[in-house]
Amino acid sequence: MESTRNLMRAITPVLVLAAPALALRLFSDYFDAPHLQPLGLTKENVASVERAHDGTGFATVDVHVDWGRDWDGALTQARLRQRLVATLEAQTSYYHIMFSDVPGRDISVRFEVGPNRYGPFPPSQIPAGITSAIMALRMTNGPEK
Repeated sequence: MESTRNLMRAITPVLVLAAPALALRLFSDYFDAPHLQPLGLTKENVASVERAHDGTGFATVDVHVDWGRDWDGALTQARLRQRLVATLEAQTSYYHIMFSDVPGRDISVRFEVGPNRYGPFPPSQIPAGITSAIMALRMTNGPEK
């Protein structure tokens, strides 16, 4: 009787501490949700560390917008960012948008997926660049779940 009680005292803390992690692991495997894995590497983590420029990491779509300092059109940086985010978010969550001020009056947008570069595109041709970048992203990483 006493040995059973001592055994229960030893096992109970282990079960109490391990049960939540085990349940989360089983839940994440059952629903195929890698973001729920405790202390697991996620695709976002790999993407932010590797940035996919060496060809071995998880690729992201890097959007480089060269914004002419003398631009006098109706399009603003905030509006362009909003359009890019809305379009890219419908396709993937693995993207980064960077704006750079450059001399001149033009706006150009380049897309990079790993070693692949597309553009520069004027604002009117951005959908063609996004299509190319998304296709390259899917060929590099495979389809998103």
